[in-house]
Amino acid sequence: MFDLPSSIFDSEVTKASPLGWLSHELFYWHEPGYAAGMLPLGPQIQPFPHVESADSKRRVEGLLAVNCLLDQFCRLSPKPAMNDELMLVHSESHIANIERIASQGGGEAGVYASVSYHSAQAARLAAGGVVTAVRAALSNEGPKRSYCLVRPPGHHAERETPMAFCLYNNTAIAARIAQHHGCKKGLILDWDAHHGNGIQNAFYDDPSALYISLHQDGLFPPMSGQAHEMGQGDGKGHNINIPLPAGAGHGAFLYAMEQIIEPAGDMFEPDFVLIAAGQDSGAFDPMANLMAHSETFRSMTASMLKLANKHCDGRLIAIHEGGYNPWHTPFLVRAIVTELAGLPALSDPFMPQLKELPGQHIMPHQKELIDELRKLHITQLSNALTKKINEVKL
Repeated sequence: MFDLPSSIFDSEVTKASPLGWLSHELFYWHEPGYAAGMLPLGPQIQPFPHVESADSKRRVEGLLAVNCLLDQFCRLSPKPAMNDELMLVHSESHIANIERIASQGGGEAGVYASVSYHSAQAARLAAGGVVTAVRAALSNEGPKRSYCLVRPPGHHAERETPMAFCLYNNTAIAARIAQHHGCKKGLILDWDAHHGNGIQNAFYDDPSALYISLHQDGLFPPMSGQAHEMGQGDGKGHNINIPLPAGAGHGAFLYAMEQIIEPAGDMFEPDFVLIAAGQDSGAFDPMANLMAHSETFRSMTASMLKLANKHCDGRLIAIHEGGYNPWHTPFLVRAIVTELAGLPALSDPFMPQLKELPGQHIMPHQKELIDELRKLHITQLSNALTKKINEVKL
């Protein structure tokens, strides 16, 4: 018997505010090859399916279909991103390099960034998919909230260089598209376990974007995402890094949301909200050492949805990033999606085990760190916003 309350189909919330769902078969045709974690084949590296395989994403759709959830949502059809859309974030040479390598059958486009025959098309479609979701949210007819199950991921991709499984920076492109459609202030929350260096660098001097990254301290890229990286020039104070220590679990994530992310969002008053939704902070993920579970992601989604409803008429797009455990990631995405749709939470069969693991309650050293980061970041953001108001008055 599938765990799905019959009342879910009659939910007034579902009818009033449908969730958009975006995916495509071509996303699964991107093939990064064989590797050991992030390391490509080489001396002493035995062939093994790449950790960024299609399995976890396919299984997301499988679980949602079995739970009869996909039929409840508005299906969005992605279109390939045009060059002028990609060039809002990337250089022409970056695009040409990916296209060239794919046309030759595959190869390495950057550090830990493999390209196969279908990768260029899949990456264009992923970027174009988030563009589709943003435009739908800004229209009077499309869903205001969507989950984009896109692949390859994007938040590490720099202007000139693909990096770490990421070819085009889907979330940064989505933010720029929203700006081009009249949004003056965009909030980007990146809860992937790894720091989103590509998003940070795209908006580092831009006061119209507030980028917040909640990630494992020192994981990847090396020396990236430190607390003192707060933006530069006019963007000073608009870049917030929350590097959590390894082992941080549910309590630390929710305390960071409560103490830093929610108040920063309320101060910034965005007219658009994007989530770089990496699920590799999950406790079973092989690529990080954090302890989040499905209730963590559901609660964080609820906080961001409350923020979006308060400031920007509910406009919120979640864009899939990391998440490399094929049997647990689907339950984490399901928790996000059901919360976005206003549907009842469904039971997670892994929760009884995860709730009992050490580290789910916030530890004193984690609380002390987050309290210090709150003082730093809220003060910097407040000063930046006050300076902007005074400049406008003058």
